[in-house]
Amino acid sequence: MTGQPVSCIETPAKKALEGDHSKQALGPPFSTRCSHWTHTVKLLLVWLPEGRRTEGLEYDSQRCRGGEFRNIPSSRTEILLPDRMQSPADGEDPTSAGPCHPNPCHNGGTCEISETFRGDTFIGYICKCPSGFNGIHCQHNVNECERSPCKNGGICTDLVANYSCECPGEYMGRNCQYKCSGPLGMEGGIISNQQITASSTHRALFGLQKWYPYFARLNKKGLVNAWTSAENDRWPWIQINLQRRMRVTGVITQGAKRIGSPEYVKSYKVAYSDDGKTWRTYKVKGTDEDIIFRGNIDNNTPFANSFTPPIEAQYVRIYPQVCRRHCTLRMELLGCELTGCSEPMGMKSGHIQDFQITASSIFRTLNMDMFTWEPGKARLDKQGKVNAWTSGHSDQSQWLQVDMLRPTKITGVITQGAKDFGHVQFVGSYKLAYSNNGERWLIYQDEKQKTDKVFQGNFDNDTHRKNVLDPPIYTRFIRILPWSWYGRITLRAELLGCTEEE
Repeated sequence: MTGQPVSCIETPAKKALEGDHSKQALGPPFSTRCSHWTHTVKLLLVWLPEGRRTEGLEYDSQRCRGGEFRNIPSSRTEILLPDRMQSPADGEDPTSAGPCHPNPCHNGGTCEISETFRGDTFIGYICKCPSGFNGIHCQHNVNECERSPCKNGGICTDLVANYSCECPGEYMGRNCQYKCSGPLGMEGGIISNQQITASSTHRALFGLQKWYPYFARLNKKGLVNAWTSAENDRWPWIQINLQRRMRVTGVITQGAKRIGSPEYVKSYKVAYSDDGKTWRTYKVKGTDEDIIFRGNIDNNTPFANSFTPPIEAQYVRIYPQVCRRHCTLRMELLGCELTGCSEPMGMKSGHIQDFQITASSIFRTLNMDMFTWEPGKARLDKQGKVNAWTSGHSDQSQWLQVDMLRPTKITGVITQGAKDFGHVQFVGSYKLAYSNNGERWLIYQDEKQKTDKVFQGNFDNDTHRKNVLDPPIYTRFIRILPWSWYGRITLRAELLGCTEEE
């Protein structure tokens, strides 16, 4: 204990705290028989069963000169401890401020009075510690990493009353709980032709065959099924405009055949930008060295590279470095929205089961059961002769409903049409409704217009159309309400979101 010696006449405690085996921090000995103090002394009463002793408590019986330190032989010990509390101002009643003024608790702890003793007055207090601290006076920082909060291979760093997780490239979130490696839309068509540009385009067969940049879609079929740069292009590149800043965690590349000959990109660099003007090349972490990514070894096998740390940008460019014959490329970008909560919820994968998907009505082609377009078939990219949901009626009272089984954060919807015996059918626009009990429904609103929001749907039977919900909705039941359509009301769909909150 530090400070000047305290002149004491007698030990002040005369009453005992009954029945409590926990540690109680008590205030300064406001006895009228202690003449003065420069550092207030407090009394700690520790009630212990017979045969046990206190741990981690230090005292100096010589500090209270003229008084005494008393070991009471029953079941408690009185220990004099120092405190940071200052002596009251001259003329101030030492019992008026109490032990919580000034606050003896560290690191933002809250001091609360717990017991009051009469006679020789002692006021007890307890420190209630904020998250991240413990100890009698909240003096100890808790090591948050001991409980392993970081998931999916994340590396935890303990901070003062906090922690941080360094996530692998394909995961994000406070605890690395959100997977962020879904396709961003080159293959599915969410990324439109207008969003894909390049430094040049190769033209063959007297200019009749053009290998445009918007052909650079992973697994694209056909005679002309990739992007190829012009022969005289010394520094070729292909660029994707994501239309908003997104988190990009990887890229998949693929070559193609041109006039029967395999062509592909063997290696490439990656650059990114927020405005399409100022570009940064992806570099080795902590250096100024550009990373040269490994590309393909043949014309058809996809090859993936991941970005750790991930890229956050609106524009992404691929710069081919070494190519076989011409620089020919098909590709897909991987990643997610910046929020991270944009995982496919299971329509395509089957995680959402058939019984969870219902509809207002069902159509049967030729009125035959074998050609029933039931709601359980409304799964994104479903294949087969009957591969979607089609309503039995063509009006604006139709709906497709998904029961998530519990309240879930929904951040987006992807829709797709289908063909019925060669007839193109799709939903051109739709509204969304949601409910937590399946009975009382709310229509998703346009926050600016303060009206029901009408989402743009599809323009053909196969291309994906993604709509982001900003703000997202937290619900158990969600309905797609077709508002306009081509042919019959026909839908394949996927919901985006997450099941875990930070």
